[in-house]
Amino acid sequence: MTDFDTTGKKRTSSVVYTADLIELSNDEDDEADNCIPSESILSALECPVCMEYMVPPISLCENGHSICDQCRPQLPLCPTCRRPFLSNTRNVALESIASGLDYPCRNEGCLEVFPLALVTKHQAVCPHRPYECPLSLGSHCAWKGPLSVIKKHVIESHGRYARIGAESTSVLNDVSNTPAYSLVIFAFDQVFLQKSRLQDCKFYSAVQYIGPKENASKYRYEFQLSTSKGHHKILVGNMTYSDSEDLQSVNKAGNCVRLDYDIIKRFMYDDKLPYKLRLFRIDDDNF
Repeated sequence: MTDFDTTGKKRTSSVVYTADLIELSNDEDDEADNCIPSESILSALECPVCMEYMVPPISLCENGHSICDQCRPQLPLCPTCRRPFLSNTRNVALESIASGLDYPCRNEGCLEVFPLALVTKHQAVCPHRPYECPLSLGSHCAWKGPLSVIKKHVIESHGRYARIGAESTSVLNDVSNTPAYSLVIFAFDQVFLQKSRLQDCKFYSAVQYIGPKENASKYRYEFQLSTSKGHHKILVGNMTYSDSEDLQSVNKAGNCVRLDYDIIKRFMYDDKLPYKLRLFRIDDDNF
């Protein structure tokens, strides 16, 4: 580019191109970075009560603090500043931000990220999630921990209700008066929970696989009743079911051991029912 100075001489002015001074970034890396929000944004999206990510609708208090839709009805005042909540007022800006982000799973060791609508569902079945004690319902045990330490907890705290190995023999006591039985089984480096009950003159028993849902179909079990002399036997088998499935639905569908009470009485003595249980890894089956 050429112009003239005050003396009439030609003057050359240089044009500086700054494109080569700008660090060009990889588009794919940018997209990946933008998928996961910063810690400050995630912190702003945490409900101050339940500490879960807030999903629309997000309520506000008089001072502008947010709270999730699940905790809001349970509290008369804002837990942060103790001021009243605004009726029919939502944090629309935060809702908009929340809807456009991908969220990392909260479970330690999990690297998955999901849209807001899916992250809570994933965390409920995530292999890295903290598990309740398999016997929590019957024993009121409040323990929670990783899948890898369930065995240690159960053996130390509930040893009489644990079996180690794929084959076991057990006895159900006081069958006619006991509503339900639970037994934790450790086999193939996995955790299983057998649940048995007498209901409406029928005996039910099923084996639950505790762990990733997709692994439940890799195992099956056989439940055997036998008279004392072994002249009469009943053998019933089925697939293990996932801990994400409801036991009542499993029993109702017949995906379990289901026998009339009149039948199992033939194998009982003194209101006790002895039985054998055997677990199989389907990959090891020869059929």
